[in-house]
Amino acid sequence: MHEWRMDEETAEEAKKSISQYKNALKKWKKYEAAVTQDPFFHPKHRRIKKLKIPSYPEGTWRYRDDPLRAVYWPDKKAQTVYTLEAGTVSTAGYKKKSRK
Repeated sequence: MHEWRMDEETAEEAKKSISQYKNALKKWKKYEAAVTQDPFFHPKHRRIKKLKIPSYPEGTWRYRDDPLRAVYWPDKKAQTVYTLEAGTVSTAGYKKKSRK
């Protein structure tokens, strides 16, 4: 299996968006390592999951390792992972709204 690579431009933009959250930044290296190894599977349950939300392009996945949340799109042809968004537990854009 070929090694995937992270798109540096989108990764830097995402890192800037979480720069004020030091605990989330600590998890960033683990995110990059996990996603470049295999963007579709992680041995820990529910760490990587395919998103089915219409506000993101088809084929978008999310990575979760508290407090870090990242949304990314893996390009199979180029073997590149594009990070679309990064946030924390409370600032993630893909979270469902509660129906109370």
